[in-house]
Amino acid sequence: MNLYTTFAFCLATFILFSCGQSKVLTEDPDPAFSDVEIRNLDTLVISAPAMESDGQATPAEIPVYRATPTRLIDLLHTSLDLSFDWQSEKVIGIAKLKFHAYWHPIEKAILDAKGFEINEVRNLKTGQALDFDYDGEQLSIDLGRSCPREDTLDIQIDYIAAPSKSAGHDGRAISSDQGLFFINPRGTDGNKPSQIWTQGETEFNSRWFPTVDKPNERCTQETYLTVDEKYTTLSNGLLQSSTNNGDGTRTDHWSMNQPHAPYLFMVAVGEYAVVKDKWNDIEVTYYVEPEFENDARSIFAHTPEMLTFFSDLTGIQYPWDKYAQIVVRDYVSGAMENTTSVIYGEFVQRTKRELIDQSNDMIVAHELFHHWFGDYVTCESWANLTMNEGFANYSEYLWSEYKYGRDAADYHRQQELSGYLFQAQQEVHPLIHFSYDDKEDMFDQHSYNKGGLVLHMLRHYMGDDAFFRALKLYLQENALSAVEVHDLRLACEEVLGEDLNWFFNQWFLASGHPLLEVSDDWSDSSSMLTVIVEQRQDVTQNHPIFIIPTEIEIIYPDGTREWKQVSIDERIERLQFPLVEEPAAIVLDPSRIQLALIQSDYNDSEQTILYQHGHSLGVRSAAADYLLATSTKMDAKIMSILNDPFWSIRLNALDGISWQGLDTAWVQQLADMAKHDSHSFVRARALELLGELGLDSYKDIVSTAINNHDPYPVVAAAIVALHQMDPDLCAEKITVIRADKNTDIIAAISVIYALAGDTSNLSYFATHLEDVSGLSAMGFYGQLEVLLSELPFVDKLGWMEMLAEVAVKTNLDPYTRMAATRTIISSLKGVEAGRSGSEESSTFRSKTNSLIEEIINKEPNAQIRSIYRTMLDL
Repeated sequence: MNLYTTFAFCLATFILFSCGQSKVLTEDPDPAFSDVEIRNLDTLVISAPAMESDGQATPAEIPVYRATPTRLIDLLHTSLDLSFDWQSEKVIGIAKLKFHAYWHPIEKAILDAKGFEINEVRNLKTGQALDFDYDGEQLSIDLGRSCPREDTLDIQIDYIAAPSKSAGHDGRAISSDQGLFFINPRGTDGNKPSQIWTQGETEFNSRWFPTVDKPNERCTQETYLTVDEKYTTLSNGLLQSSTNNGDGTRTDHWSMNQPHAPYLFMVAVGEYAVVKDKWNDIEVTYYVEPEFENDARSIFAHTPEMLTFFSDLTGIQYPWDKYAQIVVRDYVSGAMENTTSVIYGEFVQRTKRELIDQSNDMIVAHELFHHWFGDYVTCESWANLTMNEGFANYSEYLWSEYKYGRDAADYHRQQELSGYLFQAQQEVHPLIHFSYDDKEDMFDQHSYNKGGLVLHMLRHYMGDDAFFRALKLYLQENALSAVEVHDLRLACEEVLGEDLNWFFNQWFLASGHPLLEVSDDWSDSSSMLTVIVEQRQDVTQNHPIFIIPTEIEIIYPDGTREWKQVSIDERIERLQFPLVEEPAAIVLDPSRIQLALIQSDYNDSEQTILYQHGHSLGVRSAAADYLLATSTKMDAKIMSILNDPFWSIRLNALDGISWQGLDTAWVQQLADMAKHDSHSFVRARALELLGELGLDSYKDIVSTAINNHDPYPVVAAAIVALHQMDPDLCAEKITVIRADKNTDIIAAISVIYALAGDTSNLSYFATHLEDVSGLSAMGFYGQLEVLLSELPFVDKLGWMEMLAEVAVKTNLDPYTRMAATRTIISSLKGVEAGRSGSEESSTFRSKTNSLIEEIINKEPNAQIRSIYRTMLDL
């Protein structure tokens, strides 16, 4: 499962901006290294338990413990024969289940079946109808006798499921527990295809077929899907047959011969273009909407190469008999690793041009790696979810490192660390979290981000050879079974020959992360370097003392370096090193392996050395930002940062320089970056800066960037820049691309129309209310707000109603919904600030307030609801 983590982190950033958290200066300028309160802890104090008057410890409540589900039966095979009533959104099913008692004899078989109509239950071996009890959640089948585990039982259940009638919605990562979804089932929305798709994780598949809906269950599977002939179907395993029924319908038979967990069962139905690929002898297919057929291999770029890479890396050949990827509308999460058949939300479905510098590689890698970690071996309980998601998240780093280099991988790691640290400001809990309130709460930046970051540390502690050998052993020993964290530990210990409880206890079973304050001192008399590392994390929320095996990089004045291996295992660690000369700079954890906040104070000279010789992107980018912020002259040092090999440093450099008044050589450097930089984000920002300078001699560079082939961010930036240079030429250029529905282009044109202040352009905004997404939606709706301020109350109220319709469409991008709501709230506050006492004003305020309350009540995401309340209170 992928959480669409881009949204999660950006939403966190939005909340952070609203709340105005305090900042501390750290060695890394990434958002991960700010917004963290550092408390002064002179000594480590462990609180004693409260005492009664007789001196006895106060009895404490037994803590919540979410145990691994007890297994009463063992499912062997599930066969589903399904057809669909699209009009009433029902599943008509016959389920045949083969099972036996797990250990103790059973007289009843208890299955999860939520919101069903049970027509009949029958023993397939005897043909006898079986009695049953059903409470709307579980089906209890009377087997008629005591059945020992040696007896294999075959039952058939005739049922009707109506998932949409009994499901609930909330604001968690998976925003609905419906299990199976009918999209545009009656064909009333001309802009949306009719589809059926499923989302089983966590325990939602029991809304459309009866099963033991727990992660430590697994069985083989057959699926028969009867659909109209126009539809394509997909399910787990291989397509065995496709039978024309002679009545306009077709029955597809899918078969899955390897056992997997029930939450990984899937079906999808719709009108698709199916693009076929191949990896070794394995069928690889991409299911996209027909208009994206030519883009399918770009949407799922590198899938065959990833299959090779991950097979080689783990030492386990891809263990399934096919790999399919399908895009669906209105998906309730990011993506889902259903065995052999991955489902993605429509946000991945983009053209080749839109995918430039914004590929789907990370999410594709994430879901593919799940086919080893999550599908082949599966967490035995949701408390152990990181055994699935931590590995899948780490696959993103591994793929980036292999395909794009260490800097790209470290950049991705910084984003993952940022997401985890933001959540850690709100709460911390162990990675293996037995006391969660709700299993859905496990889908957070601990299970995902922290899980991957911890595996990165484990890899570097063990070394690559031992780490990947241990992963192979872990997969071999636990193939097609459920696992807990100790299975991984035992595999690592077996390979390394070392007790690793210390590592697993502090990182998997305890909470938090270290905050490290580093200082150093040089003694000329003894030629001794002293490094003091203090762990300053809050002991009430974090593990009090972490054992941190790491290294210190010592950089000498001539640029030579040496590394000292150290272990930090005290609250205040004092390390001494005899050296031949005073170092120019020292860096703790120079490769940025540790999940830790590291605070160090460096002077100008040290920062220069760190940029020139920094061993990792984190160290180098922090030093570059410092130098840009403190430099008093433009020199070769600044030029080298502008030409840094990694794009994010070049991008930050553009914003770190005051371009006004610089001589021609520097402006030419800016122009060259606008024309030729290898990354579209850098080109776009350089174009914006050229526009701000307003120099006619560079107008051609900006103008020619408005075309039908450059990356969309580049074209969008050129639109805004050209408007600053030559509004008439910009207007002429816009007419050529005005019909483009790309979100960046729409947002850029909205800026021009808002600046013009002409309300006749509101028709453009009305056309594209639902076409914008991401941060571009925030800009688009902000520009709309400017024009709405010019309208009379009656017209403005009509717009509020239109925006409210957008705000409650939960299938839209969260940023689109939030942006629409923000515009409504801002418009209301603008009227309230004006304090107009007119009847029109009063009506506007009353009706707009009602719309806002309706939006809040219908918003499924609790975090977003909280943001709306905060907006109202500001």
